Amino acid sequence: MKSEARGATRVADRVVAKIAMQGAREALRASSPAHPWGPAAGSTTPTARVKVSVRRPGENGFGQAQVRVSVDLDYPTQVGIQCAEVRRRVMERVESLAGMTILQVAVRVERLRGPQSSGKERAQ
Repeated sequence: MKSEARGATRVADRVVAKIAMQGAREALRASSPAHPWGPAAGSTTPTARVKVSVRRPGENGFGQAQVRVSVDLDYPTQVGIQCAEVRRRVMERVESLAGMTILQVAVRVERLRGPQSSGKERAQ
């Protein structure tokens, strides 16, 4: 006689989005290059926006997620390296904390903020 699993664990979409947001911010902080002339004037906390699409159930029973991350980066920077790190960290965080299979993490650079940017432009 087979033992069947009872109940199910469901992680809310907003929780998955918060986990992805934290992963993206961690990645941006960790991969920000150290410039010989120091950080950009008025440098702020890394900016990221996240949208999540969750499908249930996945092969692991927790679901599958597609994540879209929009980031603002300080210029000059190595865009490809920072985007790859965001993608890796978001996948790692969501898979380990929410137990979901990640189908895709799409990273979009919305804005490059140069050293001459005013604090007001950086806050937007």
